[in-house]
Amino acid sequence: MLRKKQIVTIVSIAIMSFLVGTTVNFVAAAIDGNPFDKIWQAIYNLQARVTTLEGSTDTKTWHFVTSFTLSYGGERVSPVFFIQGEKWRIKWEPLEVSSWPGFIIWDENGFAIEWVQVNAILAEHHDAKGIHYMFQGEGSYYIEHVPGPTVNFTIESYH
Repeated sequence: MLRKKQIVTIVSIAIMSFLVGTTVNFVAAAIDGNPFDKIWQAIYNLQARVTTLEGSTDTKTWHFVTSFTLSYGGERVSPVFFIQGEKWRIKWEPLEVSSWPGFIIWDENGFAIEWVQVNAILAEHHDAKGIHYMFQGEGSYYIEHVPGPTVNFTIESYH
């Protein structure tokens, strides 16, 4: 009889443990959800973030257009160059040319767009870089060197 009671007790404990464990797992799953559902939801959220980032990434960058050297004793006017972006920049060297008046930017029709006064820029901003930004956009342009030292120019378009 004692042996039978022990077996019933052991089986009862096993059944109770199984039921309690199942109940705890069921409650935990109900509260937290299925762990695989969480994994798939994280994957979908990550994909949505990647798609958003890909859509918002600005793929525009600076592209080389041309380079040339101008001097008062040599070539004073650059060849015509075409800009395809909404803005562009002119880089020039040498940078320490406080006595150089600058250069004039012309459009393809011979209208002066801007006179860049390098000596005035360098007088006010001693750490100025040899870069000038233009916002005229797409079109053909050329540069005229105003009397001064030999200068290397590089033109870049942003598109």
